Amino acid sequence: MNQTVSAIHPATEHHQARVRVDASRRGPLRRIWRYVGYDEPNYTYTPGGRSLLFKLGRLSDGPYFIRAHYILCSGDGTGRPKWGSSNVYTEDAAGNPVYTWEIIDRIFDTYLDTGCVPFVELGFTPEALTTAPPGVPYDRLRDGGWHYPPRDYSRWQGLVRALAEHCLRRYGLREVSRWYWELWNEPDSPFYWGGTVEEFGRLYDHTVAGLLAALPQARVGGPATTSPARPHAGEFLRAFLEHCVSGTNAVTGQRGTRLDFISFHTKGGGYRPQVDAPKQPPTMYTLVRHVVAGLEIASRFPELAKKEVILSECDPDGWAAGSKHDNRNLQFRNTEYYASYVASTACKLIDLAADSELRVDGMLTWAFQFENREYFEGLRTLSTNDVDKPVLNVFRLLAKLGGIRLHLESDAARNPLSVENGDTLATPPDVSGIAAINGVDEVQVFLASHHDDWDVHTPTETHLEVSGLADGRAYRVRRYLIDRVHSNAHTAWVEMGEPQSPSPEQSEALKRSGRVEMVEETIVAAADGRAAVSVSLAAHGVCLLELVPSESDEQ
Repeated sequence: MNQTVSAIHPATEHHQARVRVDASRRGPLRRIWRYVGYDEPNYTYTPGGRSLLFKLGRLSDGPYFIRAHYILCSGDGTGRPKWGSSNVYTEDAAGNPVYTWEIIDRIFDTYLDTGCVPFVELGFTPEALTTAPPGVPYDRLRDGGWHYPPRDYSRWQGLVRALAEHCLRRYGLREVSRWYWELWNEPDSPFYWGGTVEEFGRLYDHTVAGLLAALPQARVGGPATTSPARPHAGEFLRAFLEHCVSGTNAVTGQRGTRLDFISFHTKGGGYRPQVDAPKQPPTMYTLVRHVVAGLEIASRFPELAKKEVILSECDPDGWAAGSKHDNRNLQFRNTEYYASYVASTACKLIDLAADSELRVDGMLTWAFQFENREYFEGLRTLSTNDVDKPVLNVFRLLAKLGGIRLHLESDAARNPLSVENGDTLATPPDVSGIAAINGVDEVQVFLASHHDDWDVHTPTETHLEVSGLADGRAYRVRRYLIDRVHSNAHTAWVEMGEPQSPSPEQSEALKRSGRVEMVEETIVAAADGRAAVSVSLAAHGVCLLELVPSESDEQ
């Protein structure tokens, strides 16, 4: 991880960190964070959904890949929390398939119009194909008809093929060949899959056959299972990968099934409805432990070496639709804590790899926006009523990183697995980072300070030294911060008195507070090719330091 371990001091004490960046040690920067997802596909094209997608699409390091549940479900296209539909598949009176693309076109069109790219989650079973027992409501969230296997796998295969053919005609080969195509969501969970692992393998074979018949260039994978350190989830992932490598293909009868990428999910904690729940912060340890477990399982199959690994959900917790009214712990999602957790996750996962050379190639943040909900309700979102939350500014800072990565070491960074079950009060904040340079020799240093406990407020005096610069060159140092008082609309909202019907002036002020804030610009000179900068980081804070050669501002 290009990180060493600092001495442990009580978290109540002032903390120091030394970060060293070597601009002479360079390599490509892998932008593993450019993935976002959510449950409700019909929120995609609402005014709030489009506004948020435009914000993601305008980020300079794009494109961002967008994944949503329920895109093949039956229904009238009305979105509600944890539900959506496109009604792509019905059958006529004679039992013949009828494909209707209007709603799914609106979803994909919106992604592309806003500068984003579909990450197509192929799920779930249309009502006309479900094997649900008679009397089971189709759209019931738990055990609804949508989560059962199809009654006719060949018709499912035909649906996938028809969808791929339609997208190929509508968007062209160059566009659709860069999409991800993933089967289902969390099939190891009885909430999402009412069948067996063997039935899921069969469904995958038919999915691949239908997709590749229309689009041989497609990038297809799965199984999008839950946290692999849990025995059942890990065994489902292993069994699926074994099926793809050496199992009998249900369509061809031959050995194995094409798998272009491996996907699974990881969370840092879990919450249930309990309004007065005791304090329960998520941990970086839990999230990383599941990633390590998933990479280890995949590494058992030499045939999968160097396949892409996408964490198609990677978050501090589950239950995106839960709010602070359901569990008071979820208040953290409004604050700088959520921002520092996501920022630290990117720093920890970018270099995480298995001995087999499998590594994390993508981490998808499962957060979007909800329609007609309270301001700062504590839902897992990037914005609330079109007001950007601190976490969205993390992506804005990451987008400023150039395309060439520089070597970075922090003596206040540690392996998350070294603190079993999470940070204690004796653990200081972790300070990790990513450094980069762009084509005009502007250096960017992204720093994330995080502690698992949101009530720890130990600041870290961080001393940055950048070497490998041109001797004697002057740099303008621009400092951007995300913490409780910077780039934080939630703090501004609290200071306003937490209005649920803000005035137009208040709304505009909240939107301004939700933007990235540059707090300082200074000049430093590189002596012997080295420049030094100091910055105080909050325990839950994110910083970007831009070192811009002064002459580039004078041109």
